Amino acid sequence: MKKTAPSLKKQLLIWISFPVLLAGFITAVMAFAFSWHEIEEVYDAQMVHSAKTLLQMTEHEILENGSATISLGGETSNLQHRYERKMAFRIWHKDRLVTQSGIATDFGDLQAPPGFSDQTIKGKPWRFFVYIDPEKNLRIETSERYAIRYELIWQLMMSLIIPALIFIPIIFVSVWLGARKALRPLKSLSRAVDTRHSDDLTAIGIDHIPTEVIPLVHAMNRLLRRMEDSFHREREFTDNAAHELRTPLAAMKTQTQVLAKKLGHYQEGREGFENLNATIDRAHHLVEQLLDLARLQNQTFEMADTDLSECLRQEIHNLAFLIEQKQTQLDLDIADHVIVRGHADSLSLLLRNLIDNAIKYSPMQGRVSITLTPSGTLQIRDNGPGLSDKDKDSVFDRFVRADKTGQTGSGLGLSIAGWIARMHHMTIQLSDNAPQGLCVTLTRTM
Repeated sequence: MKKTAPSLKKQLLIWISFPVLLAGFITAVMAFAFSWHEIEEVYDAQMVHSAKTLLQMTEHEILENGSATISLGGETSNLQHRYERKMAFRIWHKDRLVTQSGIATDFGDLQAPPGFSDQTIKGKPWRFFVYIDPEKNLRIETSERYAIRYELIWQLMMSLIIPALIFIPIIFVSVWLGARKALRPLKSLSRAVDTRHSDDLTAIGIDHIPTEVIPLVHAMNRLLRRMEDSFHREREFTDNAAHELRTPLAAMKTQTQVLAKKLGHYQEGREGFENLNATIDRAHHLVEQLLDLARLQNQTFEMADTDLSECLRQEIHNLAFLIEQKQTQLDLDIADHVIVRGHADSLSLLLRNLIDNAIKYSPMQGRVSITLTPSGTLQIRDNGPGLSDKDKDSVFDRFVRADKTGQTGSGLGLSIAGWIARMHHMTIQLSDNAPQGLCVTLTRTM
């Protein structure tokens, strides 16, 4: 199973989200604990204050009237508050109940201990405070339901949780969008590298590149420089070797021709020198192809508007000797003034190699059809042996020859043609020509 590559955006979101959620959770827990503690303190203090206030308000009347019951009178409905049913008080003098609030009647004979205590009334938790004045035999009891405290703490927690539920998703979205924006230069860098031609080894610019990525770009540039130096040494070797081979090959060809003439009456010797001469021709062709390849790879293409029609006619004219030698019939349908953006010399070499192959691998008195449309599509058809589907995929590699007819070739012609086509944003497609032969189609991709 293929392992999925990690995503920087997802990792950033996770590493930012986890602390945010953890901090939010810890904040909520601490806020709950601190709020509950403070609410307990405040409400307990309020109960103590209420008890003292009741004592000051009622002790004079109770002591004057003895143990007489104090009536609170009727309650005014418009002054009632929803919390009144959750708060109560009772006052005793000499263990006799003097007065109490309306809700306190539900307490019955409950006697809470002095100080603070928690009691359960009708299944509801209550908080009690009992103050005893032993000198005056007074007992003041204040109480309230815990629901008051629960509601307040709930309101306080909701004031924290609701904004968090609103803003935390906004934070996540902001982080996601920020991560996308921050990583956009990396995508641009990736596209810039991906769309480069294989022969473009110029340094990558660091404009608009994040500081953290600049060391990676510098490392890539150093690698490109090493690759460029390596390719340059390879091309220099190819160029020098081809130049050095050209002179001795020319001398060998001259000597074999001289010796062949001297042995004109000796048929067996003459055939041997002719075979040697053909071998020298193949070596010379290879050297010329290597020179062409080295020259193309060492120069900078200066693109300009080029008349592809004129280049095509010129190359056909240059191959007139080969055409005459093979007695090839040419069918030409070349549109006039087909202008393309390109390098004239390299385009001429591309056309020369394609046409040369078509003529070379056609039989004697064969037929080659060359068509150039106004849109710039070139088709070259021959009636030679053609290529298998497997060979169609490999003939563009260097030094690969699929032909078994014994024709002179180096295995570099189509490799050079493919390289020039890529430099001009063109594609070369090979297909079968009916009823026999090969069809080469050259098209522009942009």
